[in-house]
Amino acid sequence: MCFRDMNSERYFIIGCSQFEKMQNSIQKFITKNCHYLSEKDIFQMSESDNGPINNVLTGLNKHCYGIWLLDDKTDNNYILFYINKRTELSGLVCRFKINEKKRNDFALGFAKVINQEYPKDTDLIETFNTFQNHTRTMLEKLNRFTYGNEIADKNGTLIVKNKVGIDYVPFVNKKEAFKHIFSTDNESVSIENGNKIYLMFNPRNGYTKIGRSIKPKVREKTLQGEDPETEIIAMWNSPKSTEKDLHNEFNEKRIRGEWFNLGISDLLKIKEKMK
Repeated sequence: MCFRDMNSERYFIIGCSQFEKMQNSIQKFITKNCHYLSEKDIFQMSESDNGPINNVLTGLNKHCYGIWLLDDKTDNNYILFYINKRTELSGLVCRFKINEKKRNDFALGFAKVINQEYPKDTDLIETFNTFQNHTRTMLEKLNRFTYGNEIADKNGTLIVKNKVGIDYVPFVNKKEAFKHIFSTDNESVSIENGNKIYLMFNPRNGYTKIGRSIKPKVREKTLQGEDPETEIIAMWNSPKSTEKDLHNEFNEKRIRGEWFNLGISDLLKIKEKMK
């Protein structure tokens, strides 16, 4: 297969909720090992696929994610790919060794590239978590013990029998990642009554509410009666007109009323606007 070279974005999420500049080593890897897929490439891949790619080709699905593991003696034997047919058939692929020490970082960098190229159809965190879920399944099939966020922060010694290795496969908690973006914004918000613009996140459906209230915490408690995990992730002292401005700016991503399907790039725009 022949691929075209591409460049990656400057930022990506590391671990559960941090935004940092992409390390030079990761950036170089992404530039070298992530490529565009042509229609010919995709049709060739579909011949060895068990369904998802064919579902995109036939129009049953508009896109798909996938992973392949080649002969373990092959260099860059682990393949992550994304295929889309919203308008025209296209895709992206990334190759590296499945036992690569920076496997999680590379997967995250690739997810960022996918989100950059297909912003209307993908979410950075969901893309990364999808690849991590596939990776964890593949590693378990190889008789390796995998663990994620559920025990990563616990103290103690891990003893595993009859396994050929142990792998850490982290996932990103979307609410915690969103909260981290605005961790410093909330420090300067006055507790006095006054108009406030807030962002509230519902982890059940992944939607973000852009609202306005004199007492946003009261509004939060009201909505928590329906969804206990709903939480304010950002708040600013700001005039009423700001709410309308934000609603208009993200109107294409409106789900209903004040609820929007926002991604990390959208939240970064809001953060910059509210400085």
